[in-house]
Amino acid sequence: MLVLTRKENEAIIIAEKVRVVVAEIQGTKVRLGVEAPRNVAVDREEIHLRKLGPTRGPPEVFTQQEYDVLTDHAQCEPMTFYGRPMYVREGSPLPIA
Repeated sequence: MLVLTRKENEAIIIAEKVRVVVAEIQGTKVRLGVEAPRNVAVDREEIHLRKLGPTRGPPEVFTQQEYDVLTDHAQCEPMTFYGRPMYVREGSPLPIA
């Protein structure tokens, strides 16, 4: 996970298509503004997980080093993000609480 520090009205850009702006900070709450193409779904995580259904979780993303030490390479798809090899496993089951 990449962790960034941003101040109010500062932004980050994702994949040259999505812009996330810190719109407001009030105490422990941060309001974000997201500018994305219409074909890119933008949901809060709990809504995204609800859409996936009860048995499917968010994708797992691994760096090359993490992939190399995985014991289970099943359903890992190689992808490139800014020239960096990554591996994505879609819809991994959520742990049962």
